[in-house]
Amino acid sequence: MKGKIIGFEECMYYVMENPVGEGSPFRLLSCTEAPVNFVVVNPYHVVEDYSFEIEDSVLNGLFQGDNYMEDIAVLCVVRADDNSLYVNLRSPLIVNTRTGTFVQTILPNETYGVSVPFTVRKAV
Repeated sequence: MKGKIIGFEECMYYVMENPVGEGSPFRLLSCTEAPVNFVVVNPYHVVEDYSFEIEDSVLNGLFQGDNYMEDIAVLCVVRADDNSLYVNLRSPLIVNTRTGTFVQTILPNETYGVSVPFTVRKAV
């Protein structure tokens, strides 16, 4: 995968792993250039009605053509602290699943926080 995460712009190439197994909503995004790893989760496992608008400039940078909806995935960075999990819902990673490229964007709407405590809900 290729993309940039805010604050880690020097890292550009990543691999996505399933260290916990296919049934887990968590994935490990590991930089291939430095010892940097991120735990990520599909935000719909956290908030059922998670929704936002993506700026055209972000979509145009990731996708060529109009049929991008089947090639898009959204992931959010997770952190653990004091036996709790927190997710950054304000700055999702927008992924082109066909090309493996992604970009992290900051949502202009302050509906979602950058450090939201959560428990994983079962996917429907």
